[in-house]
Amino acid sequence: MPTAGTPYNFSDIIAAKIGFWKDNTTKFQKVLREYFQVDNIRLVNSGTTACYLLLLHLKSIRKHDKQTEIIITNYTAPSLLLPIQKAGLECVVVDISIDDFNIDLTQIENTISDKTLAIMPIHMFGIPTNMKPILEIAKQQNIFLIEDAASSLGSKIDNLHTGTIADFGFYSLNRGKNISTLSGGIISWKDEKYTQSIDKLINNLPILSLKQKVKMLFRFFALTLAVRPFFYTILQSMISRFKYTSLHEDFDSYVFTTFQVNLGVNLWKRVDKIMDARLQNGKELTKIFYKIQGVKISKSKFQVVYNQFPILIDDLVKRENLEKALLLKGIETSRLYEKTLHQIYPEKIKNSNHKFPNSKYLAEHLLLIPPHPQIKEKYVEIIQETVTQIFK
Repeated sequence: MPTAGTPYNFSDIIAAKIGFWKDNTTKFQKVLREYFQVDNIRLVNSGTTACYLLLLHLKSIRKHDKQTEIIITNYTAPSLLLPIQKAGLECVVVDISIDDFNIDLTQIENTISDKTLAIMPIHMFGIPTNMKPILEIAKQQNIFLIEDAASSLGSKIDNLHTGTIADFGFYSLNRGKNISTLSGGIISWKDEKYTQSIDKLINNLPILSLKQKVKMLFRFFALTLAVRPFFYTILQSMISRFKYTSLHEDFDSYVFTTFQVNLGVNLWKRVDKIMDARLQNGKELTKIFYKIQGVKISKSKFQVVYNQFPILIDDLVKRENLEKALLLKGIETSRLYEKTLHQIYPEKIKNSNHKFPNSKYLAEHLLLIPPHPQIKEKYVEIIQETVTQIFK
């Protein structure tokens, strides 16, 4: 059982093929507007590109050139630094809260300076960050907010989708996300006055050649097999070659392809079913780990559609034992990033000389349990039995 993956069916493959001759971009954007209940949606090739274009847009409307700093949490995907750096901006980090594994709200105001351009709250693991106090801080300080909802598609705060609460937000449709079109990113913004500026940035993106599109389509065909447990098992040595094993140094930006558009339209016909499965699996995993001594889980009060279910295990020997025991029973787990941003890129973090104890603890004690739709009842029972044995 892989750690992540959107389950594809035969109709998805047919839809993707048809996308080589039929462009449904307008239709897909309408579907997304209705789903997220927003007026402004655009598609690009990745969440990284979506973030990058939004940062370029903010640079074009900032109050003064001194505003070069973006505030993010110290534990997140190292690749998030790439669009910040490529946009000619600088990164300032804040520690996490052990309560919900997201940004420590008490530290934000002390991190803001006259150089702050934007705060970028990250809904890590699919867990919504409490946006209300951050919105108030941004308003008082007259700075921008960008929601990184790359891993939280489907999660909600007071019935509002994460990624749509701030003035700007973005999602990822990359493989391993809550729903995937192999790759892809979604940009969301509120004020119509920014449409022309954002569209101009998107229209300047290159278009993939036919050869590149065909190559991407074959990668999608391979992924449709790779996310299925049977093929994931027998092809594991081959699949492992395509996993990310090193830090990215750069990223490509281009127009979202028409075959991915058609795939997205087809996937969104069952998006509620996919998200409900993740939501319910998250609730079942919460029941399993909630009262176990020496294990911490998120205490979010919002609707969480988990991308991965995070647990922090005090005893590292028990973490390793649980990891190995689940793998023997066919369930793969992940430790994700075992270092914080200021440990990985001290030269790229402006305040890397500060201490971030919670982020460091999370990086060293994290284990991620898969909550995706292929985790059926029998796998939940296996996890329950294994946890009981390890923590008895």
